[in-house]
Amino acid sequence: MVELLRVDDRLLHGQVAYAWSKSLPIDLIIIANDEASQDKAAKATFALAKPAGVSLVISTVEKTVAFLDSEKARNYRSLVLVNNLADAAAIARATEDVSSINVGGLRERAESKRYLPAICLTPDDLATIGALSRDGYEVYAQQVPSDTKTNLAGFVD
Repeated sequence: MVELLRVDDRLLHGQVAYAWSKSLPIDLIIIANDEASQDKAAKATFALAKPAGVSLVISTVEKTVAFLDSEKARNYRSLVLVNNLADAAAIARATEDVSSINVGGLRERAESKRYLPAICLTPDDLATIGALSRDGYEVYAQQVPSDTKTNLAGFVD
């Protein structure tokens, strides 16, 4: 079961590992990222950042979708991390457990504009948010559990 699907361009770091893992009943963190799944140094770094008592899987987006659709996934309460909205949309649309997407941090990139202190969005990001919202998904910004949610659909024209 997916407890939270989160977009954060840093993937797993202290804010995610500790604030979110303490506020959610999770026992598995899944990093769904094609590049990280092939990067031994990144895997080692992420393994050091994970909280004690929580398992960590680093996999491709495609394999993550297959896992989340399996019976085995129902034995876990998962925090799924991706580093972009397109991957989040792919996972959300392919997974019955997901009705919302948390956006925690997207730094400046080519063609991006700052909408919130930790959120810079490109035109493609805005199109993805708009499509997800029209399909009934809640897409919101919230860096840590104690922050107020900001609905990102409000930034879509």
